[in-house]
Amino acid sequence: MNSTGLLMRLSLFRSLFWAIVFCVPFLFAPFHTQAQTNSSPYQENKPLLIGVYTWAPYSGYDLPGHGLLTEVIQVAMTRAGFATQVKKVPWSRALKETMRGRIDILPGIWYQEGRVESIAYGSVLSINRLVLMSRSYRETRIENLSDLDNLKVGVAQDYAYPKVFVEAQNFKRDFSKNLEVILNKLKNGRVDAALADELVARYTANKLFSSETLFDYSKEALEIKNLFIGISRKTRNYRKILFLFDQALDEMKIDGTYEALLKKHGLSGEGPS
Repeated sequence: MNSTGLLMRLSLFRSLFWAIVFCVPFLFAPFHTQAQTNSSPYQENKPLLIGVYTWAPYSGYDLPGHGLLTEVIQVAMTRAGFATQVKKVPWSRALKETMRGRIDILPGIWYQEGRVESIAYGSVLSINRLVLMSRSYRETRIENLSDLDNLKVGVAQDYAYPKVFVEAQNFKRDFSKNLEVILNKLKNGRVDAALADELVARYTANKLFSSETLFDYSKEALEIKNLFIGISRKTRNYRKILFLFDQALDEMKIDGTYEALLKKHGLSGEGPS
């Protein structure tokens, strides 16, 4: 082999060598980046947005800690390593925006099949007792659905009432935007009864009418429902977020933090076991 051929081969070898040196990092960069991305449960590191609607004492922008359930979620999420922020929003919009992924978390939602495709359910945060309400000076107490014959019952818009109540045909429904309006109607005789979460109803009635004893509550609950944390399925890594949240919530129940929050909000003994 002459010197010219040798030089050409050496030149080609050098070219291949430097091509490999410069190209290999770029070839492996996507895999390296993907590994880094997957190591973080919430890639963007932006706060999880909690939709806070008015449902005292569970949720409410102006309540201490924005309500019991909001505060429980924020404490647990902090322990799980996630920042949170709250957004004041009406319930119907909070539900729609969570389904669309514009809000990450609902602090308290009942289970419904129609929501499962859009919202993932996590731990049970509290328990609701749905009871019938009536004015305390009625001659006969209202204890069950059969006592509502030919009466006018106040109901709230966008409220997920139990099936047995929705399908009942023995009374008339009077729709209002929220429980406060319904209770005012009940006090003034514009409706005869209402169905509501007992704890929420007692809290709201005391807030509206101070120490007045205006209403009776049925002894037996028409339905007892679990109140879950809900997270949008469009939230990145929502499964991992729920998993870490559930772990943190279990720790809070063991170390007394959960019970302390119940007492803070006047709800001791009302949480799930």
